[in-house]
Amino acid sequence: MKYYDAKWIGSSANKSQWPNTTYPEMVFAGRSNAGKSSLINALVNRKNLAYEGKTPGKTRLLNFFEVNEQYVLTDAPGYGYAKGSKQSFIDFGELMEPYFHERKQLKLLIMVLDIRRTPNEDDIRMVNFAKENHLAIIGACTKSDKLSNNQQITQRKMISETLGIPKEKLVICSCLKKTGMEQLWDLIEKTL
Repeated sequence: MKYYDAKWIGSSANKSQWPNTTYPEMVFAGRSNAGKSSLINALVNRKNLAYEGKTPGKTRLLNFFEVNEQYVLTDAPGYGYAKGSKQSFIDFGELMEPYFHERKQLKLLIMVLDIRRTPNEDDIRMVNFAKENHLAIIGACTKSDKLSNNQQITQRKMISETLGIPKEKLVICSCLKKTGMEQLWDLIEKTL
């Protein structure tokens, strides 16, 4: 497995705390239990770079990681956790809206989706929000180790149709088995 020079460069609750970088950024967004932090860790071949909580919905800040002095990966708070309060949805919007609208370095949304789940209204909203902000979109269909190959193909097709993301932009991956990581990096590099 390839070595990546990856490090945490900051967390932010607001615009004033964004790190001062010039590298292209990609934001990892998705439901609270989709596996965003696990995916970041698997992508850079590290165990504990991004915090992986046992309870969904614990991340409340934008967490920034620099990789190979080339890219910035941003771990966004999850959305849609069932126990989340109305206030947590307001907080999420107040955190993400300026980031999507004003962060010039932001070039790509990595939409993290549990391949076993049907995309919901929050997922559709997130993809539409990225499109409105002229961001490229790649889907990472995580937890593929839980399904057979045929089930993966069926789910990928359904996710593609539901979210309007072309199938070739949806990577089937497993953080547990580290599958799909090279394909995801290839797509990221081509996109950026």
